Amino acid sequence: MKVVKIEPQSVLIQDKNIKAWIDVWVEDEDVQCEWNQYIFNTNNSKDQALKKWQENNFEMASSLAIYALETAGIIIQDENGEWYNADDE
Repeated sequence: MKVVKIEPQSVLIQDKNIKAWIDVWVEDEDVQCEWNQYIFNTNNSKDQALKKWQENNFEMASSLAIYALETAGIIIQDENGEWYNADDE
């Protein structure tokens, strides 16, 4: 699993042939994450494969996305463990 692209509140994650955006934002000094795609076509095998992958890989993908945004200086964690957007400081 790797980061393919970083935007201010989203990170594109790739794992083999699957790519998925995960949204990351700071709310009340804590980091929140959720998959960008959450509606899936039940008749589309690619959608169903992505849904299953997301269900099984949220923790790893969200950790990777947070790390990528922190390393890029977009989000910052202070010495008290509270998170901030770099633009807010």
